[in-house]
Amino acid sequence: MSSESDPVRTSNPIHLSERSAFELIYHGFYHPLCFYATKFVGAEAEDIIENLFVKLWDKKQIFENHTHLKAFLYRSTRNACLNYLKWNKRQYVSVEEIGENTLVEDNDQLSTIIQAEIMAEIYRAVHQLPSQCSKVIAMSFLESFSNTEIAQELDLSEQTVKNLKVLGLKILKTKLSGRAFSFFLLAFWIS
Repeated sequence: MSSESDPVRTSNPIHLSERSAFELIYHGFYHPLCFYATKFVGAEAEDIIENLFVKLWDKKQIFENHTHLKAFLYRSTRNACLNYLKWNKRQYVSVEEIGENTLVEDNDQLSTIIQAEIMAEIYRAVHQLPSQCSKVIAMSFLESFSNTEIAQELDLSEQTVKNLKVLGLKILKTKLSGRAFSFFLLAFWIS
């Protein structure tokens, strides 16, 4: 897919009032932002990211380019997580303490953002696989389903599931950067 037709990678303005552009942004950033937010708030990350995307859809913002959008999403995620921590009575960490530790933790945050970007590359590549192959890879590696569970869910034989996994891995190896493919194998290899 060329960068001209992919709002996630374009240098042109990104209009989030367009449903197709919003859906591409959502699918491209949802999981990486959840991964990033988990570092702050743990299990509440998905709710925070879902709320972030609802607000983003409601505002129908226009972003100058991909870099502007990505910076906005990560900054908004961090701020939403800090707000959650600030107002959550179960937490004993004050926003001031988090702010003071931010300078010390900048390298950790940068590392987390890099990991989240690698995750984004992986999720985009998985969703670009042929339909059945994409489902099998996502269910197997990203959702931790067994071959038997995938076969039952998709009404396929276990051998077909295995074949689709092999095909998917071959395709991913050509689509992903070496770093992303290595991360994929290390992070998600189940069997």
